[in-house]
Amino acid sequence: MQARVTAIIVARNGASHLERTLEALRAQTRQPDTVIAVDCGSSDTTSELLAAFGPTHLISADAALSFGAAINAATRVMSPPAGDHELLWLLAQDSAPEPGALESLVGELEIAQSVAVAGPKVMEWVADEYIHDFGQSMTPYGATVTLVESELDQEQHDGLSDVLAVSAGGMLVRHSVWELLGGFDPALPIVDDSLDFCVRVRLAGYRVSVVAAARVSSAGDGVAGPDGSSRGRASRRRVRAERSAQLHRRLVYAPAWALPVHWISLIPLAFLRAIGDLLRKEPGAILGEFSAAFAAAFQGGRVSAARRRLAATRTLGWTSIASLRVSAAEVRRRHALTREAALTGARGDRPEIRFFAGGGAWTLLTAAVVGVAILAPLLGAQSLTGGGLLPLSATVGDLWANVGYGWRDIGLGFTGAADPFAVVLAVLGTLTFWSPSFAMVLLYLLALPLAAIGAWMAATRLTHRGSIRAVAAVLWALSPTFLTAIAAGRPAAIIVHLLLPWLFFAGFAAARSWSASGSAALLFAAIVACAPSLAPALLLGWLLCVLVSGRSVMRFVGIPLPALALAIPLLWNQAVRGNWLALLADPGVPIPTAAVPTWQFILGFPAGDFGGWTQLLPAWGGDAAVADYLVPLLLIPIAVLALMALLLPGARGAALALLTAVLGLGTAILAASLSVAALGAQAVGIWPGAGLSLYWLGLVGAVVFAARGLHKVALAPLVVTAVAMAVVALPLAAAIPLGTSVVEEGAGRTQPAFVTAEAAVDDRVGTLQITPQPDGSILATIVRGAGVRLDVQSTLNSTATSLSTEQTELATLAGNLASQSGLDASADLAEFGIRFVLLRPAATTPTEWGDDATLSQAASDTTTRTTTSLDGNAALAPVGDTAFGRLWRSEAPTDAAVNGQIPADAGGVFGLVTGIIAVLVIGATVLLSVPTGAGREAVRQAHRDAIRRASRLSKPVKPTRVARPSRPARPKRGKRPAGRRAKGTGTAAAGPASPAGETAAEPERTPDPTPADADRTEDTDHDN
Repeated sequence: MQARVTAIIVARNGASHLERTLEALRAQTRQPDTVIAVDCGSSDTTSELLAAFGPTHLISADAALSFGAAINAATRVMSPPAGDHELLWLLAQDSAPEPGALESLVGELEIAQSVAVAGPKVMEWVADEYIHDFGQSMTPYGATVTLVESELDQEQHDGLSDVLAVSAGGMLVRHSVWELLGGFDPALPIVDDSLDFCVRVRLAGYRVSVVAAARVSSAGDGVAGPDGSSRGRASRRRVRAERSAQLHRRLVYAPAWALPVHWISLIPLAFLRAIGDLLRKEPGAILGEFSAAFAAAFQGGRVSAARRRLAATRTLGWTSIASLRVSAAEVRRRHALTREAALTGARGDRPEIRFFAGGGAWTLLTAAVVGVAILAPLLGAQSLTGGGLLPLSATVGDLWANVGYGWRDIGLGFTGAADPFAVVLAVLGTLTFWSPSFAMVLLYLLALPLAAIGAWMAATRLTHRGSIRAVAAVLWALSPTFLTAIAAGRPAAIIVHLLLPWLFFAGFAAARSWSASGSAALLFAAIVACAPSLAPALLLGWLLCVLVSGRSVMRFVGIPLPALALAIPLLWNQAVRGNWLALLADPGVPIPTAAVPTWQFILGFPAGDFGGWTQLLPAWGGDAAVADYLVPLLLIPIAVLALMALLLPGARGAALALLTAVLGLGTAILAASLSVAALGAQAVGIWPGAGLSLYWLGLVGAVVFAARGLHKVALAPLVVTAVAMAVVALPLAAAIPLGTSVVEEGAGRTQPAFVTAEAAVDDRVGTLQITPQPDGSILATIVRGAGVRLDVQSTLNSTATSLSTEQTELATLAGNLASQSGLDASADLAEFGIRFVLLRPAATTPTEWGDDATLSQAASDTTTRTTTSLDGNAALAPVGDTAFGRLWRSEAPTDAAVNGQIPADAGGVFGLVTGIIAVLVIGATVLLSVPTGAGREAVRQAHRDAIRRASRLSKPVKPTRVARPSRPARPKRGKRPAGRRAKGTGTAAAGPASPAGETAAEPERTPDPTPADADRTEDTDHDN
């Protein structure tokens, strides 16, 4: 009996593609006998186009109707099938068949009665020489596999016939089989609807075939199958639907005994796959993983209905389709090709760094040699002391124990938040796990080469010229604020200066790379942990990036999250105190600083005195006043180049660099005006050097833009600028060899040897340290064990605005000990667990850089009075002078309750919760930052996007399409028809003569994109 075909076309707001589809349907050499159009709530001109086409039936349906449900709605207006000769042709608004498509499909079903479903070769909408998809299958574990996709059609797959499944768009199916199987599974509205249907067709005893001669173009509108858009929301929805469909089919196809196993594994697998999503740089898929897992776990009714439907029509076992599945070996091969394409995409279109050819290696080597020369006195040191430098905890376990919310063993001790800087110190100490304090030595010895190579790498984002990169490295490594931080013993400021160029390097690529985005988030967190005063400026820069990032916004939104996760406990503690400004306090050892004029900040000197020139010139027999005009004169070249950049090509980038400089300078000026901590009687301000590092980064960036704009003329100004900078930096660079730096090799301890020996027996032994202050008062502090450690320091302690009851009692005890009151302090010493009393050298008044610190008369008198009082106290026995001050010992038995161990579980539930949040956020960010390449979804989508872009570029003239009953044979691979442009050439051969006798060149064929061309996943806008 002659076949009777009913074409069902489903549309939803698809007017842009529907017109071509209707024209293609009208041009079929074998016209369908009936056409039923289903309009799913369209708000554009779709319904008018369908009505104008003149279908047999026009159905207006709900907008939320899936493709399968729309087909069922169409079949309800039809008569029941009278036999196998009645066929359904399923089309969507973007399913444009070639003229002979239906004829070829019908021929396949007429020839073979066992074939119940025939599918066309689905081509790309805008590049109809590329295969969109051709046949579907499954892996042994049920994952969907498209047999052929995103390939140039050279008829290499035309021999394919029997397959497991075909796609829904363009499918021709026997009406009787559709009714027998109940159509598509309602639980699969978007993805795998046709795959599941074809599997059931196969298990019902029928065959599924593809017909290469039948070609249907698809635009991926999302009516039949998922939306093929590369936009982030559509991509995330597609990935979620694919995972939901896979889990649903797994539960439907599984034997009854395996259902509990699959059900239990749903949520754990979601966690494991979430880690994989991070490694594949698809963080947008994580919510979809859990959404799909929970939906599959708690919507069992859909699974039960699908299992009943399958059981009712199944006549064959699963072994009958085993040969049609993709083998495990083929799966491994496909995954290997995908990984290769992903790694190729990770390289992307980035400018070549040319580390060796571009001078990076020489820059690093030169900086290393200079660094060793100026830091030679520190070679062989195991720890450093001076300024803000202290030893770290003795073990890696102790380092990490001081992270997060818990017991802060400083002074009398308290429960509270550690500074996020403790995490940075823990990471550094873990790198030198055999001796954590040695990490500070390495930080110093490697500071100069690390700064140089960081600036050199940052400059690679802006220029390919090695000379400009080298000068940028010199200017950054010799920055006055950086060298001042080294000489003043400020490890946090050193780390900030080392990381800022890398933040720019990573942030520059964050718009196109999830790996760079993750790296930028980690660097952002580390910088804010080391210099909280930079947080407002960095957040302002982040907000600007978010506003201008467009489709890449998701890669920027999460950058501050790791910093926030680390700071949650500290934010809470300071919020409870109501001391919000204290969040800006510098972490580490509080160091009082002298006031510095603003114009010194503009020159780049955070400690004033022209970076030490006012002291060095007199030492060389010169006049200190010369520095007042010599140093500014030497800094003129860098200022001129930075401002000149605004008048040269690249002025927009230079303006952004100078805006960064203004933000940094403003941060430094505001920081210098704030005092949020205290050390005894001395106020401790925020160090302006961190803001000046950001200021210097902007200036160096502007110089790079100026050098780019000057082209070859830039060499002389760059050399002058670099030489002048080297002269300016001389006193600071030579501070350690000249002895003007406070940094020196440490002994590895901060307590007298007598106390350290006692601490080896009793690690909670208490030492009362008394420090005379410049105003004549004293600072009393209790130190437990072998001494204070850098990782134990807390801004909660240094920014406290009031004294606790215990602190008041301790202050009273110290005052009585420092005065000849005649009070027997034995009981009080025992109550606080104090075994030793150490009178430290008196605190000095801070001065500008290079000046000798001054000891006030009041502090000197207090030292004399305290020494006399302690010597005369019967409760104390003098031990003698030590390198840390004068020491006394108390023989009174200490209170075991006070001198006991650290309270167990001091952090409580709050510490546990905030710790888990920090671990999850930081862990996820670390996984995201690992450069593993792109995921399979991104690779596939990038292939299709590349095909569409190439088609638009290579077809300036649209050739006239001529209706043809069948597709002519294509030339074999390697041969090109006359008039076709040769691949890779820049000229076109003459095409066929036009009617007017002119010769027209036929449009260039787009070459088959390789992974390197098609997948720039790290450089494309897939916001997964």
